[in-house]
Amino acid sequence: MSERLIELQQIRDEVAADPKGVPPETRKHFWKLVRQIKRETSPSDDEIVLAAEIRNLLYKVIRGPTYPMAPILFAEFVGGIIMVWFYMTLLQTPLNWMALSDWGLGGWGFLALRFLAIMAVIFFFYPFGRLIAGRWAGIRFEGVGRSQAYEPTLKIDYVSLLKARPPKRKWFFFFAGFWTIITSIWLSVLGLYLGGDLTGFIPFILLLLFEGNAVYNGAPKHSFGEMGNYNREKRIEKAWKKRLVREQGMTD
Repeated sequence: MSERLIELQQIRDEVAADPKGVPPETRKHFWKLVRQIKRETSPSDDEIVLAAEIRNLLYKVIRGPTYPMAPILFAEFVGGIIMVWFYMTLLQTPLNWMALSDWGLGGWGFLALRFLAIMAVIFFFYPFGRLIAGRWAGIRFEGVGRSQAYEPTLKIDYVSLLKARPPKRKWFFFFAGFWTIITSIWLSVLGLYLGGDLTGFIPFILLLLFEGNAVYNGAPKHSFGEMGNYNREKRIEKAWKKRLVREQGMTD
């Protein structure tokens, strides 16, 4: 039995005994062990299963319960379609840019309605970015949970995540984050084509700046959302590649 597996067993027992009272030092050490597992070229199945069990115990305390995926995704899809329809309805009334000094519905208020409709579409369609990326990367989901930004997100099946190779994990998180930009792009094109509307380019530019800054910064910050996860997996991938080259050299 490896030393890491023994440590994971000890952490599992501690977390299971009092999930709400886990010291920050224990959580920090646990995630350090998870990063070590991710760097392994042939990770241990026993360690993966145990790490996933601990993560699920912590997830429930921090993020709350997990809900069935199918009905919530259906509701999200319907909500997104309704907001697309609402945005298209708003496009039927031309926006007078010269009247933006008016704070009522004829000016800034009407512009705000269009902007909020577009943001609602991005919000409702966000989980589908993870779903598509997961299908490509072979990463499964257990249901719908709450993200750090208090929005619905697909809860990852952690065993499948840890078993995925680092490049797959890296691009999984990148696409999940970039999906919001993709959504804003087609909404921008739709608004421009149907009503000459430029409102859609506002969230597109804001998201592009945010995601671009997160990638350029390179920090695995939680505030960077999916791109923070991408940055972390990118660092892990570099260490994994070095270890892979070293192990291949030893077998030559």
